[in-house]
Amino acid sequence: MPLLTFTGWSKHKHLFSSALSAFILFSFLLASCERGKVSFSPEERKEMESTVRSTHGIDSLSLLQKQMEKEGNKLGSVIALREWGKALRNESRFDEALRVHNEGLQQAEGIGDTLEWVQALNNIGTDFRRLGMLDAAQEYHYNAWKMSEECTDTSFTAKKNRAVSLNGLGNIYMTLGNYTRADSVLRMALHGEQELHSLVGQAINYANLGYIFEHRGQTDSAWVYYRRSMVLNTEAGSDLGISLCHTYFGSLYEKAHLYDKATAEYETARKMMEASKDEWHSLNSLIALAGIYHITGNAEREMEYLDIAKQVAKNIKSPEHLEKIYTLYYKHHKQTGDCHSALAFHEMATMMRDSVLDMEKVNHIQNISLKIERNRQTRQMSEARHRLEQERTMRYIGFAVSGLALLVLTGLLSMALYTNRLRRRNHQALKRMSALRENFFTNITHEFRTPLTMILALSHDLQSLDIAEVEDKARTIEQQGKELLTLINQLLDISKMKSAVGNADWQNGNIMAYLSMIVESYREYARSRNIDLQFFAKETVKMDFVPDYVNKVMNNLLSNAFKFTPEYGKVSVAVWREGENLFADVTDTGCSMDKETLCHVFDPFYQGEGDAKHIGTGVGLALVKQIIDAVKGTVTVESEEGKGTTFHICVPIHNEVGKQIAAAPVINTPLLPESETALVDSGSSESRFQLLVIEDNHNVAAYIGSQFADRYAVSYADNGKDGLKKALELVPDLIITDLMMPGLDGQEVCRQVRANEITDHIPIIVITAKITEEERIKGLEAGADVYLTKPFNADELHTRVEKLLDRYLRLRDKFSKNTDTHKDKNTQLTDAERRFLTKAVDFIYQLMDRRQLDVNTLAEKLCMSPRQFHRKLVTITGESPSSYMLKIKMKRACHLLETNPEMTIEEVADRCGFRHTPNFYSAFKRMYGITPMDYRRGVGI
Repeated sequence: MPLLTFTGWSKHKHLFSSALSAFILFSFLLASCERGKVSFSPEERKEMESTVRSTHGIDSLSLLQKQMEKEGNKLGSVIALREWGKALRNESRFDEALRVHNEGLQQAEGIGDTLEWVQALNNIGTDFRRLGMLDAAQEYHYNAWKMSEECTDTSFTAKKNRAVSLNGLGNIYMTLGNYTRADSVLRMALHGEQELHSLVGQAINYANLGYIFEHRGQTDSAWVYYRRSMVLNTEAGSDLGISLCHTYFGSLYEKAHLYDKATAEYETARKMMEASKDEWHSLNSLIALAGIYHITGNAEREMEYLDIAKQVAKNIKSPEHLEKIYTLYYKHHKQTGDCHSALAFHEMATMMRDSVLDMEKVNHIQNISLKIERNRQTRQMSEARHRLEQERTMRYIGFAVSGLALLVLTGLLSMALYTNRLRRRNHQALKRMSALRENFFTNITHEFRTPLTMILALSHDLQSLDIAEVEDKARTIEQQGKELLTLINQLLDISKMKSAVGNADWQNGNIMAYLSMIVESYREYARSRNIDLQFFAKETVKMDFVPDYVNKVMNNLLSNAFKFTPEYGKVSVAVWREGENLFADVTDTGCSMDKETLCHVFDPFYQGEGDAKHIGTGVGLALVKQIIDAVKGTVTVESEEGKGTTFHICVPIHNEVGKQIAAAPVINTPLLPESETALVDSGSSESRFQLLVIEDNHNVAAYIGSQFADRYAVSYADNGKDGLKKALELVPDLIITDLMMPGLDGQEVCRQVRANEITDHIPIIVITAKITEEERIKGLEAGADVYLTKPFNADELHTRVEKLLDRYLRLRDKFSKNTDTHKDKNTQLTDAERRFLTKAVDFIYQLMDRRQLDVNTLAEKLCMSPRQFHRKLVTITGESPSSYMLKIKMKRACHLLETNPEMTIEEVADRCGFRHTPNFYSAFKRMYGITPMDYRRGVGI
């Protein structure tokens, strides 16, 4: 059974009076029970550990875990899941290991066992590292380290957890190439393992530190640490550790060009791993052997090991190893002259490298690293404050008065706390009411301004159109006007329901026939959408009902169902009687709602962030709830992924009204969802500006796009998340975004665009219904260049777009007329653009010196795809990457010709990245009109 732990009480109980002691003890126990802080006794934990670790084999561990879960042995189940996942990982079954360790994490959280919780976090982090997902791995290792630091447990397991989390973080930093931080973290991990006298733990960290020394070029230190690791692994009897040390020794021999010794070490490592199921670690020796045989020219053995390694890496889905394997394939085919295959494997290696570590992951990991340092400083300050508070408390206790006075004081304090609690509750209630009121008016303003934007904009356009073009715009104006009228009518209906204004027109009749006629009014619309509309009525039911209420409830539910049901889906209405209640289900096979949306689906103007966002305006379902409540019924909703959504209605059956429903057929006007034409991106062209419109209202987005489609390439996104994705993919010249959108709003779009080096130069226009000065300032602070309010003036939008794009036109002209990349035009660049160009030029010179300069390599250095790099450079300079690099090359050539008369033209060409001197002659003469030799002779340009 779990034991409730309470420490520190007996140590200081003599300082308190008996009455106060009882009060404090009771309060502490109550708080501890409320928080659910429990722990297992050492005997229980030791018994469970022994039981699980005596079980061998993946299948046996699986059966043991299920048996323990069935018996209610929660601790045993968590430990079994942990060992089961490790066994799967040791056989390189990483996906399965991740699933099992995740289940273990959930169960550890459920029982509140901190030690198992931290071990589960570390195991998941290791699983993600093996899968090459470094950003996710660091999240879990960091959370494990943080919990270990905050835990007061000083047991062996608690200390081991801390060391493992630090080792995981160190491995991630090594993969990033951040060897300084890796060295610091790994030494902390090594110190922890030394305190625990863990031979294997020390061996692992000595090997990792040796790897850092090796990559710093400090070979002597690397030998010391690798040999220390070998001694510890041998003493511990770790075959895996010994095999890895042989691989490390081979790497050092290889760097010293002692290829025979390197090959012998690699072969020893491979033979030791042959019988192991740990394919992830066995890949190291296979790849190393392929590399050494490539260097020594043994192509047959090289390809033999490469083929084996490729198959193993694919089986275990390891992008980290596949990147190294594809790189070796590339080198092999390049050496044999098979350029086509070499290019293919180079692209595959690049793709694998990007999957492990791209720009977003690097930024994410660095941000978490900074968070670690900040948390460490915060924790130190908190500990200092805590010590100070303890000293003050002990000082004040010495002056405590008698027990009776303390009891009186305690009573007064309790009364004061109770009064403050009541006051705080009232204050919070007022704040909630204020927030609800503000949210209502904010959203209602947005809903009114959106159709008004279309009405006023199209009315303005009609004044300059021919008669033939008027009809389509007039139809849109009518549609928007009707939507506005429907919204106003529903708001008035809610107001009537809440204030009980007016008398409901109760009538008696066949409710089944009435509902059938309402459903039939949607039949034609369902056919046009290829949606299967069904109506099921089990029997005839006569009852009292209000026809207007029935119309509004069914129209809103059916309209909502059709809105979210895709083509060839199904909408069904089932009605039946049980006792004295009438039940109705309206079901669709559309997208599901998340839990948050389900909780607030009947709140006016609630906007969910899941797939079921923007359920109408948020008014229709609120009206349904008001009507059902008014007739003493209930309405609930359930939604399940892949199955759709069902609204359940239950109302009481009464037959007390004498007025019969009219015999004339019911004429119902369906509340049809707004039909939205799919927005199609116009074809992009390097000669045209690219605009990206991010707007969740298709009509508004289409109208904005129509204003520029004849001059520019226009792309669309209907939410912030997709908009950011398209911005990174297209790198447009300008972004026009709405502010109020589901998920990521316009302000967050601005922040993320400005925070990404690929898109930080793009001007942004924000269009919104929020018109306060505060909102405008927030938008500009987030990174917007222009802030327009709905309804906006089309002429003003045109002017704003033209002005922002005109800056880039002038900048491009400046670049195209001036080959100097650093002079007066720099004064017209933004800080972000200047930093980008400076960084690009630095990398161009570096790659030129290494004879590796090409567009793809330069883009990779800048953490961009070639397309992104091309779009950004053309936007800023008006020049393609090839043209821009050529200018840099020519600038260096001029400098070398002027300052190094002893260099030959061939040497100048080589220093400028030209493999063939005739190509250098031709390019130089094309740019300057004279040959390099004439330039050196002083003919001048």
